[in-house]
Amino acid sequence: MRKTVSASPHITNPKNSTRRIMIDVLIALLPCVIAATVFYGYHVIINIVTCLIFCFGTELLYGLIINKAFSREGVKKSSVFDFSFAVTAVILALNVPATMTVWGLNVYNSSGTIAFGFDTVVLCALGSIFAIALVKMLFGGIGKNFANPACTGRIFLFIAFGGAGAFNFCASLFDSGVFGSGATWLGTRNTVTGAMLLDMFFGNTATAAVGETCAIAILVGYIYLSVRRVIDARIPLIAVASTALFVFLFDVIPSNVSGGTVSGAAMFYETSAHVLSGGLLFGSVFMLTDYSTSPNTFVGNVIFAVGVGLITALIRSFGNFPEGFSFALLIMNLTVPLLDKYIVPKPFGYVKPVKEKKRKKAAGEKGGERE
Repeated sequence: MRKTVSASPHITNPKNSTRRIMIDVLIALLPCVIAATVFYGYHVIINIVTCLIFCFGTELLYGLIINKAFSREGVKKSSVFDFSFAVTAVILALNVPATMTVWGLNVYNSSGTIAFGFDTVVLCALGSIFAIALVKMLFGGIGKNFANPACTGRIFLFIAFGGAGAFNFCASLFDSGVFGSGATWLGTRNTVTGAMLLDMFFGNTATAAVGETCAIAILVGYIYLSVRRVIDARIPLIAVASTALFVFLFDVIPSNVSGGTVSGAAMFYETSAHVLSGGLLFGSVFMLTDYSTSPNTFVGNVIFAVGVGLITALIRSFGNFPEGFSFALLIMNLTVPLLDKYIVPKPFGYVKPVKEKKRKKAAGEKGGERE
């Protein structure tokens, strides 16, 4: 019988393969895709298809050029078949508005709304190329990228085209109007009511990223990934709880303390609004838990998640940008090599060394005496 010696970690179960994990993430993203399409219409599907096409094409072409393998065999060996490009594409598409206007190339219908967003298609294509070519493949492909590709693709589009109005808030098809015309609570900071929180939870709000609109859809994806053990269920909770704690200290308490009077209900509502608004929930589940750009240890991940929460709260409380999660995640992505350097996992089979005193006692020796 022939025996084969394999390299560690001896992963033979197809359920643990990169492709299987990526499929699980895509399944978990499906509720967000459905919710975004319901609330923002067919433009969401167009954006997803655009990102899929350009992420696929960019990764395939980049690999063929670098490996100098323009052949059928080169295509078969391409990394596109692990489906990581698809996860980047869908997350990126869910991280932008349904429609964006920069150059005025959009086609409008008789009611004055955008029928087809050429501007949006171009921006999705640019974001996809940037995320795959410059963030993922330039550093060696999956597992070697220094930051989350979809997150950096969103930040690139925001910095490059946000000033031109690309990231203006889009109103949901079912927007109740309690937040104001085409605005989110983070942008207006109006007095929070129970109706507002319900709208945030179900998705009846305006948003600058279609994937973050429905908390229910995000929670369904979170439960699926946790049950499948694709992610550590504790890490998103730590990130969300940390953000809630820090915004409570930095923003909610100062804004509700007036003349020595504190409204407990208002403070609870505002803290809840911070949690349900913006990309905190979506990013904590689908971006913060990215294997390649998060620490290798649980302790490192706890520091990583708390750091994201702290920076997000600082930006929301003291910065000019009302959201902040994407920037917080990118900053903490850059600290991952440092966290992995000083917080290392225990080797397999490691046993904590016995103290010298206990060792001597076990050996039947007296302290300081030798036979």
